Amino acid sequence: MVGIGLAGMPMPEWKIRTGHGKEYVFDSLEEAVEALPDYGEGATVWRRDVYRATPFITGTRRPWRQVEVPGPTQPGVVQDGEG
Repeated sequence: MVGIGLAGMPMPEWKIRTGHGKEYVFDSLEEAVEALPDYGEGATVWRRDVYRATPFITGTRRPWRQVEVPGPTQPGVVQDGEG
């Protein structure tokens, strides 16, 4: 939500970049992670913090950076600290 006084506060923006270089923007990390399998092999999740001055106009001080997304554990593989 953007309102008076929020233009100076950074807000996270998320995207999926496919293995073919196409990019799709999401509102939250949860949305991006949930959609990730639908974008095929090599798709990755990225984040940046944006400042919104007006609707559809954004600025950023830091570029997009890739986010590690933990994958599901494989059957038969025991994670550290698990039984």
